[in-house]
Amino acid sequence: MQILALVILRANPGRDPTILASAYELSGFSYSQRAGAKEMMVSMSRTFGSKVPPGRQTIEHNEYQGHVYKRPDGLIGIVISDMEYTQRVAFSLLNKILDEFAAQYPEWQKAPDADDSLPFAPLETYIKQYQNPAEAGKLTKIQKDLDETKIVLHKTIESVLERGMKLEDLVDKSNDLSVTSKMFYKTAKKQNDCCVV
Repeated sequence: MQILALVILRANPGRDPTILASAYELSGFSYSQRAGAKEMMVSMSRTFGSKVPPGRQTIEHNEYQGHVYKRPDGLIGIVISDMEYTQRVAFSLLNKILDEFAAQYPEWQKAPDADDSLPFAPLETYIKQYQNPAEAGKLTKIQKDLDETKIVLHKTIESVLERGMKLEDLVDKSNDLSVTSKMFYKTAKKQNDCCVV
């Protein structure tokens, strides 16, 4: 499981999207293949960015997949990875990257048409940090653990409430028994008073 590219683009109506920032992890390619591999990633990014409607979509291309998140405002994030990389982690990363990018560059729509015109250092950090989706997904693991804990807690509360109902039934039966025993005592006392010798 590996991320090969993180790319942020701006949609340009009627023409190819502009790459605003990008980071590549091409160490798996030989030195002579790296330039060609990077060019392939750039081409895939432009194609995916121009063809995908707003929303989230995963596109398979040969042995790679492109996870594309195109926001309605025209900001596009793309993770190009191998086929084994988890969609959930990729889209979580894209949400994070695009939010941080838009916060750092609120005027990103006005960026020049030149590629990589808005340097964004977190891409280099994220491309290294998210290579292993199991570790990168620690937050999602924590969320999963919380969800499981919540389910157990709900079951526990339900059983306590059920036990509470059973306790209420026992209290009611105990009260009934108490009233019945008082009536028995009074009746027995009357019976014993009439026969005193």
